[in-house]
Amino acid sequence: MSTMIELPHEVGTGKDREVQILLADSWRKLVVIRLRNGALLADHSARVPITIQAVVGKGTLRVGDTVFALSPGVIVPVDAHAEHNVQAEPEVAILVTFFRQAGETEAETTAKFD
Repeated sequence: MSTMIELPHEVGTGKDREVQILLADSWRKLVVIRLRNGALLADHSARVPITIQAVVGKGTLRVGDTVFALSPGVIVPVDAHAEHNVQAEPEVAILVTFFRQAGETEAETTAKFD
């Protein structure tokens, strides 16, 4: 499948936390998460390896004991099952890419954000 996906150019207005699935197929899942007003995406983990890329705004990503400053262009690979969180400073939009293996179900690759 070939398709073009546009990433956000601004965080915009809305709820303090919004999740938008851009693509979900048998090999990958692309999700944009917008955090506003200093919102925290609390500690969680994914069952598969992911990357977290800041596309708009600023924030911090904590993976284990390591803290990364997020700003446009920064991408951080995160291992499967690694506990992490994201804090908006004051707003950030991130692109999360989930890497699947053939045959995995949606439930197996979805992180729990609550």
